Amino acid sequence: MAGFRNLLVACTLMVLALMAQPVRAESLYVKGEGGVPLAVTVTGPKDAPAILFLHGIGLGAGSFKPQLESDLVKHFRMVVFDLRGHGQSGKPWEVSAYADSSIWAGDVKRVIDATGIKRPVIVAWSYGTLVAADYLRHFGPDAISGLVLASATGGLIVTPPSPTPPNPVIMAQLTRSRELRNIPTLSAQQEAGAIVLPLLVHKAPLAGWLDDARILEGEVPAYAQAPLRAHPSANTDIVSRLQSLPILLTYGQFDGAMSDAAADAMRQALPQTKVFRFDGAGHAMFAEKPKTFNRMLKEFVDQVWKETK
Repeated sequence: MAGFRNLLVACTLMVLALMAQPVRAESLYVKGEGGVPLAVTVTGPKDAPAILFLHGIGLGAGSFKPQLESDLVKHFRMVVFDLRGHGQSGKPWEVSAYADSSIWAGDVKRVIDATGIKRPVIVAWSYGTLVAADYLRHFGPDAISGLVLASATGGLIVTPPSPTPPNPVIMAQLTRSRELRNIPTLSAQQEAGAIVLPLLVHKAPLAGWLDDARILEGEVPAYAQAPLRAHPSANTDIVSRLQSLPILLTYGQFDGAMSDAAADAMRQALPQTKVFRFDGAGHAMFAEKPKTFNRMLKEFVDQVWKETK
């Protein structure tokens, strides 16, 4: 009996040790629309509820490091990929490779199919909200469990003017950045990045996040900047199809791309939308306040997964 008890204890300790080990992420390439290779990372238990992350323009999958390397990895199957033109994914020369919403929608669908995730919650940040809207336009909401819009509304509403006058210094910086983005040279893109990246946050984000963002920003070629920024952005016509889709809208108090007025407009267009404003945060609130964001994301995914299971 003592021997059996010792064996049981040893097996239990082995299981606990395995559970304590960090979850290894898997990397793969998925063939996107037009044959463009998409660099994909997958982590978390295979049978867990799934989350698909879509990053912002000029950055990459690494933007979501505060989520992918958090306790969320114990609870969810998480998938993230570099959008075409970004990071380790393919970067076509042709303007046509970025032009149509069906291309972006197809990329998302191919990643979902290739990774085998079922009914994921899509978490889209900034520019990524447009890609999420592309997917919803062409494939509808039936195959996903919910949508998290971070720092943007994906063109699902006509953004109302903010009652607060814009900061003239920041507006001048953004104007200069847009001018530089239209110059297809490496030096112009580096200068634009140096202007924009600090504006993504209000206070210091998770250690190293901005350094990683600078690296990611440098991986977007100058020739792809203009086509990427011409992404279709009018999606109010698909709102009627999304009335039953669970939606969470998050944004920072000091986010220049979002406002309380825009959040109110989202609730009017899609009344089921839950809204949370991160006080003291900016555009990248998920990196500035990752613990709060991750807790809110877990609660949302757990709820919608239970409701749609």
